[in-house]
Amino acid sequence: MSRLIRTQLCWLIVVLTVSVSLFIPPLLAGMQLDIVAKFQNADLELDVATVFDSEVEAPRSKVALLGIVTPSRQGIAAPSRNSVSFRLEEWLSLIALWTKAVKTQSDSWKVVGSMTETETSDVSHLTVSAGRGVKFVISSSKRGTATYVLSRDDIAGFEDALYRVKDFLSR
Repeated sequence: MSRLIRTQLCWLIVVLTVSVSLFIPPLLAGMQLDIVAKFQNADLELDVATVFDSEVEAPRSKVALLGIVTPSRQGIAAPSRNSVSFRLEEWLSLIALWTKAVKTQSDSWKVVGSMTETETSDVSHLTVSAGRGVKFVISSSKRGTATYVLSRDDIAGFEDALYRVKDFLSR
């Protein structure tokens, strides 16, 4: 199993088992997941996170995640999470897309760019749009599509999270 798949599985385990966190440490072994920032919009959540795996040699031991959590749906007990993972080079590309989106703010939505995840069997695709805020759409063949609109009020906080993660990945 590739490390990115393992990272995504651990991410899902963390989200689904918050109430039983005493059982998580043995499952994660050398992995450490840190939520850098959370943003709320109605019943949706956008998370920026980092993962460090001490069992993997640098520079492959660090990954960043951007995830959208959607509420549980009919009969599904847990919320759904779509996420995309990034290494440093990809994170720098995300920062470039972000910068373009912030500069392109308008009253109507305009796609400013997209990225496709690598090194995973369930490839996610991220599309970034500018409008009255910044829209993130994460889609994958297994998890479907999730959309989060980051309000203009959250732009500074999200940018801070982007650069904190860049620093983490650069070390």
